[in-house]
Amino acid sequence: MKKKNGMIPSIIFGSIILLSILALTLFIFNGESILEGIKDGFTDGGPISVQD
Repeated sequence: MKKKNGMIPSIIFGSIILLSILALTLFIFNGESILEGIKDGFTDGGPISVQD
């Protein structure tokens, strides 16, 4: 049986696509909490207060 050419690049490409889809779904469903965590990580004190 012959070994197929391009097996490794297709595995890498497929895993990149799956990780991208996973990251996208996380940001769709938990986007606000992730953004709040990122904002809180950049401050030393309390949470950021946004004034309109």
